[in-house]
Amino acid sequence: MFPSQNIEELKKDIRDNKAMALFLGAGTDFSSVYPEGHEFDGLRGKTLSWKYLLEELTEAACINNEEKNTLNNLANAPLKAAILKNRLGNSYIPIIRNWLYTRCNRRILTKSYDKFKQYKDNPTVENLKKVPFGSLFSIADFILRQTSIRTVITQNYNNFLSEAIKILLDNRGMSYSETRRKMIPLDVYAGWKEEPYNENCFFIYHVHGYIPPPSEMLPSKESNYIVLSDEEFYQLSKDVYSWQNATQLHFLTHHTCIILGLSLDDMTTARLLRHAKLENNSERVYWLRGGRDDPDGELLSRLKTEYYESQHLCIVNDAEGYQDLYHQILEELTANEK
Repeated sequence: MFPSQNIEELKKDIRDNKAMALFLGAGTDFSSVYPEGHEFDGLRGKTLSWKYLLEELTEAACINNEEKNTLNNLANAPLKAAILKNRLGNSYIPIIRNWLYTRCNRRILTKSYDKFKQYKDNPTVENLKKVPFGSLFSIADFILRQTSIRTVITQNYNNFLSEAIKILLDNRGMSYSETRRKMIPLDVYAGWKEEPYNENCFFIYHVHGYIPPPSEMLPSKESNYIVLSDEEFYQLSKDVYSWQNATQLHFLTHHTCIILGLSLDDMTTARLLRHAKLENNSERVYWLRGGRDDPDGELLSRLKTEYYESQHLCIVNDAEGYQDLYHQILEELTANEK
């Protein structure tokens, strides 16, 4: 059972134009794609998920079917990733890049936008569910309409969000404020070379690393670092002064935060929330959760909620899923604009 007042508090913070940071996880990409095999404007659907990504790496790393079946049945995803990275060496980055950008790229997103705009004037949950990458465009639209969102901190490796923002600006620019119409989304990562300061830059921090599209050069070997396996999670936890940790803690302790597409079972998320609580942050941290109550039952849901709330976390749940949450939040923004 999740407190229903939290969504009202979130809407109030939106109305009050509180300074916000948006934390995004893999769920924001993986929950918004078109089904495997589904024909979409001549494109054959390919589902994005950690399961399929690790299967792709397994296919490249294993020399026989016995190895493949053994690793595919391994439930511990970080351990599986560590084994695969050890086997593949530096070649695993190009494999992931090809896997990501054949499933989503500017061309595919442009086609998706054509479908998204059909439902823009009637953005019911059922309509938005019909749109490939509809969740991605809903998030981009939320960012462009909510000027108090100062930045995005993401665990995703790709440029899908910055591309979705650019497409919306190209096609719906006049729908946004003058400030947002000038926005320049920039993907920031370990190998990023700082440009001359521009007040219109909107930074998207890739705290688990970044893999650019095939049209761009890969970062240098020293900067070509992503968090995928146990090894990288441990290193990130150990390096308390890294820019990744400092960036996340800064926003968690100085901004109202919205966490979306991240599991609270993730060791990085839990660790940073704990540190933010110890800083006595007075701003709210909202965790948006789409889906039914905990499958383990109402009692466990209540016990988990009590713990999360004690960690300074406001849970916003919608049994109908993320799209209904986006719809409610965007409705609030529309009401504000009138």
